[in-house]
Parts: sequence; structure tokens; C-alpha cells
Amino acid sequence: MDDLSNDSKMSPDLPFRFRSKPVDKRVQEENWEAVEAAIRRMEEVPVRVIGDGEPERRSIRWGAIFLAAASLMAVAFGIWYIGARTGKPQIAEIRTGYGEVKSILLPDSSVVVLNANSSLRLPQQWTTDKESRQVWLEGEAYFQVQKKPSAAQKFVVHTSQVDVEVLGTKFNVNTRRQQSIVSLEEGKVQLSVHGKVESVMEKKTPVILRPGQVVVIDESRKATINEDKDVSVRSGWTRNSFHFDNTTLAEIGRLIEDTYGYRVDVEDSNMLKKAISGDLRVSNIQDMVKVVGFSFGYNMRINNKTVYVTYVTTH
Repeated sequence: MDDLSNDSKMSPDLPFRFRSKPVDKRVQEENWEAVEAAIRRMEEVPVRVIGDGEPERRSIRWGAIFLAAASLMAVAFGIWYIGARTGKPQIAEIRTGYGEVKSILLPDSSVVVLNANSSLRLPQQWTTDKESRQVWLEGEAYFQVQKKPSAAQKFVVHTSQVDVEVLGTKFNVNTRRQQSIVSLEEGKVQLSVHGKVESVMEKKTPVILRPGQVVVIDESRKATINEDKDVSVRSGWTRNSFHFDNTTLAEIGRLIEDTYGYRVDVEDSNMLKKAISGDLRVSNIQDMVKVVGFSFGYNMRINNKTVYVTYVTTH
């Protein structure tokens, strides 16, 4: 999919971008008629976002979007193009900040839980077309995809390294740190790795995952498939739960940076090698630092977006 142009605009309240371009008067009149027709229909966009665990759902009406576009046209020399007229679909983009998790109800009743510091892009209009159920992910997300009877209604998650194709399943996708990790809880998924791929199980693509399997695709596009007895722990973040299994402070530091945007600074580099095991349930950086510091036996304090780790001194 083409990237959005630099001249695209975005409403301060809506995650939808529209492409602008000056056109002649005749085309402006045709587009204006299409805008008025859309306003009369007042159809709802069936994408709902629930942020920070709040029960409120914000629905967005097509009419409001086109009305805002029409108002802008009055003070600009161009006109907002409707996706059907440009030949390129309008794209909804949903982002999360550090420490923020959003649940997204898609038009087909599939659910996406978007982890902190992540983004999801999807076509604004989903139809029965075989290309309609596609999303583009950066960061991490957990998917519960609704099955569709038609083989043409596949659901595809695009990332920078791999495309994940499913019919109906539950799985987690993590694209952080120059690698992609796909863990499958239910159903079956097919992975198509971009570029040349090497796999420890198969020397060909695509790769088929079974429930309980985890595939890790590194920066060189090498795919490694492992079995995980409790694969659901990889999506534990959706429940504010973190599973540590001989996990080093260095690895936890990367988790803190990716999730909360805080850098970890240690007094002694040897601290980074120490590991802990166990399950941790926290909902913010303060609790995370408090419990992790206690588990390691280190003093951990937060100052100016940095977590400082020092040895505990005794007097």
C-alpha cells in the first residue's frame, strides 16, 4: 500500500486522513455532489475504539467526515478527494502512546487489542471484496478474527517482515526490535515472509503455524519455529500480565522502553545479566519498576523518563 502523502490532512479528533489535490471546476462540482449525497446518507463507519479500558465507544459518521471536508474546501483552493475517485482507498489509522492500550472492534466483528507504542492502519470501507479484510501493523497487537464462510474473505495482517493470513483464529503479532514474532493460540495461520526466507523446519514459504507454535523472524529474514506449552502468556499484556522465564534485566529494560518509553540506566553493566522468573501483573510504569526492583533486589527509581537501577546500600 502506498504511504500517505505529506500533504495529507488529519482531523484533530479523528484518525482518518484525506488526500488533497487542486482540480478544475467541473470535477469540483462533481465531487461536491458526491459530498452532498454522502451527507444525506449519514452512514456510520463501523470501526469503534475503546481506549484505556473505558466502556465508552466513539462512533464516527460518514456525514460528519464529509461535512468537515466540505467546510475546509470553502477556505482552500483545492478539494478533498473521495477515495473512490482517486482509485486509492481512504485509510483509517489508529495509534497508541506509551503505556496506552486500545481495543478496536472491526466491521466484521473481529477484535484487535493494540499494544502501547503501536499503530494499525485499515481501509475505511470494508466490503465483500476479497481484498477488504487487510490491516497494516507496526508494533504489537493481539487479534481475535471472526471466521468467514468464503475463502475470499481471508484476513491478512501486513508487517514490514511478514504477512499473516488467517481464516479465523487468535494470535499475537510483535514487530518490535527489527524482528517479528507470531504466536498462535487457536486456529491456523499462514505466514509469507518478505524476501528470501530460511526456516529450521521448512526450506520453503509459506510457513503454516499450528496452535501452540511461535515463529520468530529475525532481521535477516530467518524463521525459527518453536513449540510453547503456554503460548497465551505472549498475549498476557492484553490483561496487564507479564510472564518472565529466566528473563534478564536487559530484556526487561527493552520491554520497559518499548511499552512505556522509559530508558533504563544501570549502575553496573553486570546487573543486566541477572534474571528472574515469575508472573507480574501491573498496569503502569510505577508498579512495574517497584515490583521488578524488589524481585531483583535492586533499587529502581524513575526520574525524567529514565529508570535508574542501583545496588541497595545498607547503613
